[in-house]
Amino acid sequence: MGRSELWDDAIAERVLADADPGRRIVCASGISPSGPIHMGNLREVFTTHLVAEALRRRGREVVHLHSWDDYDRFRKVPAGVDPGFERYVGWPLAEIPDPRGGAGSYAEHFMAEFRAALARLGIVMTEVRQSEQYPKGSYNVAIRRAMDERGFVFDTLEGQQTRGRHERSAAQRRAEYYPFRPYCPVCRRDDTRVTRWDSPTATWECRHGHAGEMSLADGATISGKLVWKVDWPMRWAHEAVAFEPAGEDHHAPTGSFTVGRRLVSELYGGRAPDSVVYSFVGLAGAGGKMSGSVGGAAIPATALEVLEPALVRWLYVRRVPAQSFAIDLAPRAVQRLYDEWDHLSQRVAAGTAAGADAAMHRESVESSAGPVQRTGRAVSFRLLASVADITQGNREQIARIVSHHLGGGAPQRALLDELEPRLTCAIHFATELVPASERTRLREAFAPHELAGLDETTRRGVAMLAEGLDDDWSLPGLTALIYAVPKRLHGLPDDATPDAEVKAAQRTFFKAVYRLLVDAETGPRLPTLLLSIGPERARELLGSCTAATATS
Repeated sequence: MGRSELWDDAIAERVLADADPGRRIVCASGISPSGPIHMGNLREVFTTHLVAEALRRRGREVVHLHSWDDYDRFRKVPAGVDPGFERYVGWPLAEIPDPRGGAGSYAEHFMAEFRAALARLGIVMTEVRQSEQYPKGSYNVAIRRAMDERGFVFDTLEGQQTRGRHERSAAQRRAEYYPFRPYCPVCRRDDTRVTRWDSPTATWECRHGHAGEMSLADGATISGKLVWKVDWPMRWAHEAVAFEPAGEDHHAPTGSFTVGRRLVSELYGGRAPDSVVYSFVGLAGAGGKMSGSVGGAAIPATALEVLEPALVRWLYVRRVPAQSFAIDLAPRAVQRLYDEWDHLSQRVAAGTAAGADAAMHRESVESSAGPVQRTGRAVSFRLLASVADITQGNREQIARIVSHHLGGGAPQRALLDELEPRLTCAIHFATELVPASERTRLREAFAPHELAGLDETTRRGVAMLAEGLDDDWSLPGLTALIYAVPKRLHGLPDDATPDAEVKAAQRTFFKAVYRLLVDAETGPRLPTLLLSIGPERARELLGSCTAATATS
């Protein structure tokens, strides 16, 4: 598969076919910061970002224009936010206090949280805040146009609505319809309705007893916004958007995109952007203390606590937007994911990766903003996580053990720097993601009763393991030794294919070693565990000095 077959390149070619030569191309995304901004929202931003990047690779000037819909009404209090914020329902998001008591607003709190994740992911956007654009009158001309043509707007929207859902007739509702909703200057809620339109003045009333007039003249400061299904196509025309993805609900036959296509052309003389449907992205397996401050929401920061930024990009790059998926943060899933990523990186470095795989890797590790964070020295995540588990995240001990694994020589401080950001991810993984009941607790001293309780054959196997530790103190060498001992006990060569009897003996042997090392029958992979604790400590816990006595 060649680069041209990647999904973002295919969309870019489609956008280019309709683009004006030499004119800047606008790719848009938008989010309402009404609560923790989750992985599904990131799908929209990522889709726009990757298409913009594909257009830049083709030599075009591109802007990724991101609209913060922070002038939307506050609809409900999300999990993790003080229930007392119920009193702000109906207010503009940008005017509600910071839920954590900071100096900014409710909207700014969640925007800043999301921006921090985007910076790590190499995504740079040109941001537009609707809480600034609407009040300063940027859209007054477009609002007046919609008000003047309110009958046409109503007919367009009503034509897509389900029949029988309204008690009042369409004619009655049409006579009272206005596509602009003011925010009451007294109570700040949008529990209002326009009662009269004499361009450029809207007369309004609030259900809490307030009323007044609002000028929508050029240059007038206003407080209110167009209804969503008019607001969206208005901005397509205003910003000359060439591409913007949308969720499945917006692309439904009666969804916002269908209505917007007609309104943008017939009301505003613009053109609907090219688009693509994106599907749900979630998190699975994230337990423990991670992201408890946001009510367990599946936000990007949660994934970035255990996954390198380049790896997270790869998860989005390698799937077409319409494919839903969940980022599985269950311990074994995370380890498999790092293994897969490292294998891809090795193939790319060796020049043996397929064309599409190499292209996806490039899009994962770099963007037009520069290199994306990834580990300079890709030591096995399994090893780092195991060492972090055993040392309870002690960086100095981790550096000592990993340096030994790498053959020594590297200054430990420099090594710690080279291992970032993977090292921090591994520490979070071992100390926060893995359930406490599954964390490793190394024995403090040799347990002679455990060794004495083993059968003679297994005790001989433990002694053979202890004696062979220095033969090849590396992950492959220890792996070979661990699996070879039960074969040797059965008189078989190390490379023999184990039959059912030998496999059973291997399981018995592994459980015995685990009990001697961690007082449990399972734990981290034994080769990694041994490598983590060092040969001296391993021989001590295996009782190599007393094994002969125990067998007599």
